[in-house]
Amino acid sequence: METIKKLLASLTKSQKTLILGLSLSAMMLVVSVFSKDGFVTVHEFEQELSSLVQSNAALARENDRLRQEVHHLKTEPYEVEKIARQKLNLVKSGELVYKIVPPAEPDR
Repeated sequence: METIKKLLASLTKSQKTLILGLSLSAMMLVVSVFSKDGFVTVHEFEQELSSLVQSNAALARENDRLRQEVHHLKTEPYEVEKIARQKLNLVKSGELVYKIVPPAEPDR
C-alpha cells in the first residue's frame, strides 16, 4: 500500500488522468462484453435467431407439402385409393389378396 502511495505521488497530473481513463475504459469494455445486454448475449441471440429462421423455413416447406397433399386428396380420387391401399390395407370388392408367408425355419 505504501509503494502505491509513493508511485501515485511521483506521477504527474496528466499521467494520473491517463491511468484513470484507461482503467475506466477497461472496466467499460469488460462490462459491455460480459453484461446481461453485452456483446456475448447479443451474439447468442443472433445464433438463436438464425436457428429459429431455419426451423421456420423447414416448417414452411412442410406446410406447403401438406397443402399439396390435401389438394391432391380433394381433387384426385386415385390419391385417396392409393392411400387407402397403402396405409389401411384396403382392397376393392372382388379383388383377391395373396399373402406370402415365408417358410418356418426348422428347429436345430
